[in-house]
Parts: sequence; structure tokens; C-alpha cells
Amino acid sequence: MARPTHVRYSIVALATAVNLLCYADRSAIAVAVPVFQKELGFSPLRTGWVLGIFSLAYALGQTPWGMVADRYGSRLLIAGSILSWSVFTSFTGLAHSFIAMLAIRFSFGGLEAALSPSTAVAFTRWTPVTERSTAFGVFLSGGRLGAALMPSIAILLMLRFGWRAMFVVIGLLGIPAALVWLFWFRDDPSTHLATNTAEQELLAPRVPPTVPRARISWAVLLRSSRLWNLLAVSFTTTFLWQFYITWFPAYLIRKRGLPLREAGFYASLPFLFGVAGAWAGGLATDYLTRHVSARRARLWVGCFGLTMTASLMLIGVLVQVPRLGALIMATAAFTADLFIGAIWSSAVEIGGAAAGAVAGLNNAVSNVAAFAFPILMGLVLQWNGSWNTLLVVGICSTYLGAFLWTKVNPV
Repeated sequence: MARPTHVRYSIVALATAVNLLCYADRSAIAVAVPVFQKELGFSPLRTGWVLGIFSLAYALGQTPWGMVADRYGSRLLIAGSILSWSVFTSFTGLAHSFIAMLAIRFSFGGLEAALSPSTAVAFTRWTPVTERSTAFGVFLSGGRLGAALMPSIAILLMLRFGWRAMFVVIGLLGIPAALVWLFWFRDDPSTHLATNTAEQELLAPRVPPTVPRARISWAVLLRSSRLWNLLAVSFTTTFLWQFYITWFPAYLIRKRGLPLREAGFYASLPFLFGVAGAWAGGLATDYLTRHVSARRARLWVGCFGLTMTASLMLIGVLVQVPRLGALIMATAAFTADLFIGAIWSSAVEIGGAAAGAVAGLNNAVSNVAAFAFPILMGLVLQWNGSWNTLLVVGICSTYLGAFLWTKVNPV
């Protein structure tokens, strides 16, 4: 019997590359904060709104885009998303007022929101259950890698051309990315010319995109305690993680006293550690799935990772040596990302035929926290100048998330 081809791995790799670009585009603004804040005269609270408005739009778009992907597939939706969000990445460099910046970042977030739920739908068709946590871990690690690479690249572009031209250059990368996606990806594995019969049979239990999927009642889904606990975990754990992608560079410069280039290096570490954490967590979860069960695997990996994250972040905040504290805080990103493959696997399992919609809802709630954190941080900084107040709140919420995770995958 012929061995299955490995086209499904190339699909995961391509989706990961697209997510790398996605996070690179969205995180470029963090390193520009000290520059545009001064040039445009934004207060800390206004800056917080600029950083947070993206996540509000991103949250609002998740479930609707997921429902579109459930019905029509991911190929055209993701290609269109790449092109449109890239346009608004470039537009960021054209903003000259607070309202313009808010409008651009809001549009950017709403258009980029299509990627994650559409990819969740694609993975239900392209990955078997025993490989799915790893697939989601690898995909999400692409986002971390993009956010890790972007600070250093953005700083170089900003120092050479200015912060406005930096956004224009980064936005142009979306054109080739969308074309490659259109060329290689297919919604139905059986229509991909590179798959053989063995791989198509391996993926056959997935519902073909050409067959109408059974409607799932939201009244039934919303009575699921697993779903509500999943959403609570997404909110409580994202609240702290958003610090890395919004205020961390400014924190390193203003609170820890690091110079710009050095701050860029330390600001990239959480995302590099996150890449390793996402891979390690996905592989560990799938390994344990094959030896115990999917639920036990997700339970163990998630509880360990989240408890360690809160503990490491607390230690990092308390350490007075600037570089050591920054390093410990960055290390917390590794343990935080151990469970991201597991949480996405849980979301599509709970959603069933509505996998895209539930994955989108999960990511939407996550981004409500992502919206709230930078604005609250700006408000606290404007009120009393304390960085640690909201960080301690985030640490406590992560401990709470570790407890709630035990209710998502009960044994």
C-alpha cells in the first residue's frame, strides 16, 4: 500500500508563514510608540486606544468570518484578508491625527480577523486529530516568530527611513503572500493535485467542503459549560500576554531604562520563546494524546504552562536588575504558549461542524482582553505612573485561567 503524501504538512507550513506576516504587520506599531506618540502629541491614554482599537475590531470580526469560512471555505477568504490588511498596514504610515490612526487600526483589525478562524476550518479538513494540536501549535508559532523578528527589522527601517515609510514597506509584503496562498491551497484535499489516494483517505473523515455541513444550534452550544470555560480561559490568559505585543518595548525603555536597540532585542525574546513553546506544547500534547487521551493531554499541558507563566512573570516584575527582570518576564512567554495548540484543538472539538465559528468566538473573547489591556495600561500610567499595577492584575488572571482550564477538558 502506498504511503500518504505529505501535502498536509506543506499546508500547515504555508499557513504558518502567513501568520508570521500577520503578526509582523500588527506588532510593528509597538516599536514606533515612543516616536509617533511624541510627533503626534498623544497622551498615554490616547496611545493605549491606538494600540487597543485593533483588538476590538479583531474581536468583532472573528465569529462572523468563522461562519463565512465554515460555509464557503478558506482559500479566497484568506487571500483577500492578506491583501486588505496589508493595505491598511501601509496606511498606518499616512495617519496624521488621532481619529485617522484609530480608523486605520480598526479597519486593519477587522480585516485581519479572518485569518485565524479560516485557518481553523482549513485544519479540520487538512489534519487528522492525532496531529492537530501540533498543527495549531506550529501555525500559532508563526505569529510569535513574526512578532519576534519585527521589532529589530522595524527599528532598522525606522532609523533609516522614518516610522511612516516603515509601515509602507512592511505592507507591500502582502502581495506575494496572497498569490502564493492562492496558488497552493485548496479547500478540499481531494482536489489538490499533489495529494495521493492514501493521504486523501487519511483525511477522509473530515466533511468535504462540497457537502453542506449540518447546522449547529447556538442555543445548544451556548449551554455548554466547556465552551464558557474555554472563553474564560482565553480572556484571562490573553490579558497578560497582550503586554508583550503592546507596551513591553516602552516598559523596557521607560521603566527598566534600556536603550532603544537593546529594548528591541529584549522585546523580541517573548515571541522567540513563544515559538519554542508553541512547538513544544503541540508536540507534547499530541504525544500524550496517543498514550493517554486527548483530554488528559490538554489538561496537563495547559495547567502546567499557565501556572508557570504567572509565577515567572511575578518573579520578573519583582527582580530589580533590569536585564535579568526583562529576561525572566520574556521566559514566561515560553510556558504561556505551551497550551495554545491545545486550546485551539479544544475549540474546534467543541464546535464540531461549526468549528470556524467557535474558534472565531474563542479568539474574539481573547481579543476583548487584548483590547482592554493596552487601554487600561495607558489609563493607569496617566493616573499614577505605575507599570506594576496592571501587571499584577494580569498575573492573578493567569492563575485564574490555569484553574478554569481544568473545566475545559475534564477527565
